[in-house]
Amino acid sequence: MKEMNRSIVNFNGINPPTQASLGYPAPFDKGGKTRNFFGKPVMVLFAVLAFLLAGKTEYTQADQALSLQQCVAIALRQQPALRASTALTQVNRSVLTQARSAWYPWISAQGGYTRETNNYVFPPAFSHIFPSGAMPAESNTSYDYYTASVGFNWLLTNFGQRLFAIRAQQQAVKASQYDEQTTKSDVIFNVTQGYYGVLAAQHLSEVADKVLEESGKQLEQAKGFLSVGRVSRIDVATAETNYANAQLNMITAKNNVELAMVNLLNTMGIKDTDTVDILDTITSTTQDIDIKDAVRKAMDNRSELKSLYAADYGLRESEKSVLASNLPSIVGTGGYNWAGYHTPMTWNWAIGVGVQFPIFSGFNTYGQYGALKARQLNIEAQIDVLKQGITLQVKQAGLNLQEAKDSITASKKAMDSAQLNLELAEGRYTTGAGSIIELTNAEALFASTSAAYIQTIYQYNIALAQLDRAEGIITQEY
Repeated sequence: MKEMNRSIVNFNGINPPTQASLGYPAPFDKGGKTRNFFGKPVMVLFAVLAFLLAGKTEYTQADQALSLQQCVAIALRQQPALRASTALTQVNRSVLTQARSAWYPWISAQGGYTRETNNYVFPPAFSHIFPSGAMPAESNTSYDYYTASVGFNWLLTNFGQRLFAIRAQQQAVKASQYDEQTTKSDVIFNVTQGYYGVLAAQHLSEVADKVLEESGKQLEQAKGFLSVGRVSRIDVATAETNYANAQLNMITAKNNVELAMVNLLNTMGIKDTDTVDILDTITSTTQDIDIKDAVRKAMDNRSELKSLYAADYGLRESEKSVLASNLPSIVGTGGYNWAGYHTPMTWNWAIGVGVQFPIFSGFNTYGQYGALKARQLNIEAQIDVLKQGITLQVKQAGLNLQEAKDSITASKKAMDSAQLNLELAEGRYTTGAGSIIELTNAEALFASTSAAYIQTIYQYNIALAQLDRAEGIITQEY
């Protein structure tokens, strides 16, 4: 796979076809004056806002424009999917704390007080020794009886069962942390995609507004020509149709902006606002891309793969723990107790060691081990599937990036030609040498090529984000 030059294409100053740095003139250029689709004063204002807002990540409903980094920062704080993933990690950490508790003794204390009688009945085995007449008389006299004790129970060793269980849970924590990283990557990519989607929709809306404006001018021009007899009524009718179609396209474009904004807000996890202002300034960077190297990086960086590796290792430790359950457990016990009818009470202490050896558990251990072994085989198969998927994702993202990069150059050339064609058609119609149909076709061609140019820039930036996501490096800046 050949190396590709990687660069971030900037939406800033996409004034199709007015951007001097790209080397093509402004659309609808008349009298040597450049008409900027997107407004240089606005872009200057955006640049000032970007400087003033640098380093800020808090979102407020004040009039401030957010950069892509700020939108991502908001999403990382507010996106519920990320909060849910973080909560699962906390769950596994708590379970690990439970597993580690097996290293420590369990200490308990208890106490009690009763008021009771002291009548005694000899067991039947002693009836031949003590005749019934020799039994003490029953009495309703009661006594105070106090008890208190402190004891411990400590698993001294179970020959690795406890250790392997803790190690298995440690891997579960790691797996959940990698899953959290995966969710973070998805959030960043979704916000990036939504961010560029809004920019693309806004620029397409500006193109639609400009086409509507020019269609209105053409309609007024056609009406003026009709009043002096230069054109027929069909020119006015055609101009009216073009204007109506431009209105419909403008309505659709505005709605697309709203839809794109709703999608962006959803990816950011924002609930308390209807819209945000975003900056149309992106710092351009370049670097070379080698697909083979990108695949290698992806295998090293992808958190999904690391999560599966951790799960696989954890299952192996669980298998060891289950096998160790067939070995004896040695438990130390001890305690101190007090009892008596009055205080101070009589005390006693005891300490000992017990051994528990499992003989037969109804094939429970066999079933546990078989289930863990099957799950391990499943995880290993998932790892192979994921590796294939990662390789495919990286190659597709790289090819999409190259295609989008080449398409930008081609679409810019097409827009240049459409711009020139539109200017010639306008001049011919103004002088009476051209027809309204020719002008309409030229306008439609320019609108479509301008939209295509904007779409290619959008696709390029998304392809770049897809490649970062496929390589597992999309989170490095956050």
